[in-house]
Amino acid sequence: MALVFHSERQAGTLLSNVKYAKQIGVAIIKSLPICRIIGIRGFVRGLTILRSMSSVWLSMLGDRQYMHLDMIAVQEGCRGQGYVSRIIKPLLAECHTKNILCTLETQTPSNVPIYEHYDYRMVKVIPLPNSSLRQYCMVYTPDGLQQHE
Repeated sequence: MALVFHSERQAGTLLSNVKYAKQIGVAIIKSLPICRIIGIRGFVRGLTILRSMSSVWLSMLGDRQYMHLDMIAVQEGCRGQGYVSRIIKPLLAECHTKNILCTLETQTPSNVPIYEHYDYRMVKVIPLPNSSLRQYCMVYTPDGLQQHE
């Protein structure tokens, strides 16, 4: 499972904030079936982490359009079977065709090399408030240039 958000051109406006809140609400509703796998406690923990995350780092991208890969999850028993590639490769192909960036965030340090395998690069690490977790902010640049570090 994965969700993809597109960059908003009116960042910070009331309209963009309402659209973003709606997208998050829809994403939460669509994510409810994952409770069968991770349980209610795991789902609530995920929402708590999501609330503490900051997307302010995306402002460093300037006016470049981007797609944001969010909430990618593969059941433990299904890992290593190519599901991440089936999600990421078409997304990055679309980003390459449109010449737009693809961003993501992870709180799992062991995920960083997986994303680096797909040419994502770390641009920022943000400590999450009231937690020992860190938010690893990564960007795929279709032209291969790392202008955003």
